[in-house]
Amino acid sequence: MIKIKYILLCLLCLLALRTGAQSLVAYHVVGKVTYMVNGVSKPLVMSTKVNGSTRVNIPYGGKVEFLDEKNKKRIIIKTPGQGVVSQLTTAKGNNVMDLSLRYVAYVKKQLSNTGLISQKRYSDFATVTREIDSLDTEAQKPQNPFASRFGNFKNKIDQKFQSFRQECNKKYTDFVRQAWAKMGSEPPVVKPAEPNVKPEVYEALNALLDERQEKKATIAEPVAPPVEIKQPEPVEPVKRVPLSEDEKEICEMPFIFFGNEMTVHLDETKRIQIGDITPDRIADLLLRLSGTAYDNLLCDCLELRKKHNLCDWAYLLMLKEIADQFCGTDTNEAVLMMGYLYCQSGYKVRFASDNADHLYLLVASDYFMYGKLSYEIDGDIYYPVQEAKPVLHICKAKFPNESSLSLGITKAMQLDNTEAESRVIKSKAYPDMKIDVAVNRSLIDFYNTYPSAYTNNDKMTYFRVYADTPMNEDVKKQIYPALRSCLQGLSEHQAVSRLLNFVQTGFEYEYDETIWGCDRAFFAEETLYYPYCDCEDRSILLTRLVRDLLGLDCVLIYYPGHLACAVHFTEKEKGDYYMYNQKEYTVCDPTYINAPIGKQMPDFKDKEATVVPIK
Repeated sequence: MIKIKYILLCLLCLLALRTGAQSLVAYHVVGKVTYMVNGVSKPLVMSTKVNGSTRVNIPYGGKVEFLDEKNKKRIIIKTPGQGVVSQLTTAKGNNVMDLSLRYVAYVKKQLSNTGLISQKRYSDFATVTREIDSLDTEAQKPQNPFASRFGNFKNKIDQKFQSFRQECNKKYTDFVRQAWAKMGSEPPVVKPAEPNVKPEVYEALNALLDERQEKKATIAEPVAPPVEIKQPEPVEPVKRVPLSEDEKEICEMPFIFFGNEMTVHLDETKRIQIGDITPDRIADLLLRLSGTAYDNLLCDCLELRKKHNLCDWAYLLMLKEIADQFCGTDTNEAVLMMGYLYCQSGYKVRFASDNADHLYLLVASDYFMYGKLSYEIDGDIYYPVQEAKPVLHICKAKFPNESSLSLGITKAMQLDNTEAESRVIKSKAYPDMKIDVAVNRSLIDFYNTYPSAYTNNDKMTYFRVYADTPMNEDVKKQIYPALRSCLQGLSEHQAVSRLLNFVQTGFEYEYDETIWGCDRAFFAEETLYYPYCDCEDRSILLTRLVRDLLGLDCVLIYYPGHLACAVHFTEKEKGDYYMYNQKEYTVCDPTYINAPIGKQMPDFKDKEATVVPIK
């Protein structure tokens, strides 16, 4: 034990020596931050070079960010106090972020361009805003100079509110100053426990295929006809602000979103600093953000949403990545910037505070998300983007034409490929039914973030989110030509039989609780990626293949603890079927191994089921 302690002590000493020797440069300073040079305290300003053993003093409301170029790190110190940099990085409230090479290059450009970054330290954290300083054309008055400058700023801003969007922002921020109320959360919705059902193997020698027999079923909420869901938009089109070529290059902030290298126009002059969280402070900064200085950023975000077919959830996560990269992960400034961008994009958002030093963002959704705290505000259900406390002070200010976040995915997202190992999957009964597929790891990582949820007060819609999501185009290009070749010239019965056996025998079955510790459904690509799957994953994949490759309508069949599916054939099939919308849907159970079309697992054959319509 003594040896272990000695080794750990040595490692800590080596780490401290390494940290102390690292070369750092200050690239964002707020407040009267000072550092020690040969025993003398000096103001720490932008571009100041220090190392891990440099002693700094952070006043209340102050903040300094250092770039560690060699190790590609960003060190954020904002907790009041003094000490050497290497010690302060471990204090609560401070953090170290990893940076990409492109972001390091972006910071170096910012530091080298005196037109974009101030080399002077800020005088007071509560008045940090370069726009205010640039709008100050009058001489400072001897009495209350900040009030004078801010008054000039507000007057000039007020004169600019000529468009509908600007008017909306002005009214919105006026409401933000007043509309705060203490509210408690609703308890998380608990996902119903499902009994584990073992897969069964169909014994063809001991079983005869029943004649056609209609089975009893309840019908889940009817699904709407397939339509393209229009995503929220700004209250009016956002116009770009012209930039010079130099500005375009220097302002291009890179960030990585699930393996995709993206860029938005944002520079150091657009930094915000909140300080104390008060209604007036939040309103003032939202007013500042609503100026034209951030319009190019908003345009970039909306264009990226369209280019990559980002669903509402993906778009929210992208905005979080941008804000975290620019302002620091989960800082109050990052929350405010993310919320502003999501609000201006047309979504329902509400800001909240724990009456201490944390700002939170709540987003409205028509989906009930499992396992998450929620807050009911004016009849809508809001969820915190980051982990929040049960009781919050919530701003109930509304923005015109705002819409709720949808968890439906109507378009396959376009994400750059992140290498993943390929996998061979084949049918045992039909060896030619074989695919070799490598699913984009970036897509899998994104799906891992997706909330489990249902909508319309119908818990069966939980499965629809997964079943209705289109297959990724890259995956389709890998597997659909081979599958189509095997199905060419076959009847509907023969083609579905082959796809059914492919899913029945090509995958290894395992319970979610064993693999994940909880129940979770897979998107179709996840079943192709992971080594194990269960009944719901197989049914979702099979219906996706049948709909895409054969154009036949499908439904899911839900029994307590089990999910199968059924297909509508143009000709009548033998076996068990369910009626939906005056059409027969014949059972196809991908968990009943080797079972033909029309056969249900014996334990569920005489149980009433629920038909779950899908698109």
